[in-house]
Amino acid sequence: MKKIILLVGLLTPLYLQADHHTIAGPGEGAFNTIMVQADDTAKYVDYLKANPELFKGVGATAAGVCITRSGNDYEGQMLVWSAYPDLASAMNANSVYDPNNAPSALAKLRTVKYGVSWKGLKSFRLDPGWERVVRVKVSPENLNAYVEALRELETAIINSGHESFNMGVFGPFGGGLHESQTIMVRSISPTARESGQIADEYFAGASWGRIWEKSRALVDKVVSDTYELCEQIYTAE
Repeated sequence: MKKIILLVGLLTPLYLQADHHTIAGPGEGAFNTIMVQADDTAKYVDYLKANPELFKGVGATAAGVCITRSGNDYEGQMLVWSAYPDLASAMNANSVYDPNNAPSALAKLRTVKYGVSWKGLKSFRLDPGWERVVRVKVSPENLNAYVEALRELETAIINSGHESFNMGVFGPFGGGLHESQTIMVRSISPTARESGQIADEYFAGASWGRIWEKSRALVDKVVSDTYELCEQIYTAE
């Protein structure tokens, strides 16, 4: 039994070990993302849409793209995401497909930066849109409270009249230098206008603002803050 407990500890990433127990109510499934630089993002997306076998071949249940519209580190910054029923399937996909060994027609459309697998730390509805993406560092002892604060915040914003609002909170597997021990928070609205309306309401003194401030107090460091336009381009049959 001691050997089994030790093995579980070794396989459980640091961000899930807050207070010596796992985060309550993690989301189902898992995601892979590949960060790329594309000279022509529209042309690259069109290629992916025309070749669904790229996603079918790795067993993805859904896939799509997110194009960075604000806060870019470089021109043509975007990512390709693929969804899986569990981490085992996501990890297996990484062994099936090597983005650096892509067909030449695809390879010439983009430069691969890095890839990561992600696990949701709370329930999440797959409904891409205009997304504020904040990557943060949170101490393990504060992680439970941080995730619960975001869960509370999401509910409060929805109840304030933004029924389509949605928040995802994700932890990385294989993040390397880019994503190691970061938490990725996606605040998703159907349109940029609605996202802006939510921000306006915060500055106007919305009651849920104190929940947002409570969550920010638990963050040790903001790593990045971007806005991305996301869409789903593939659904498994």
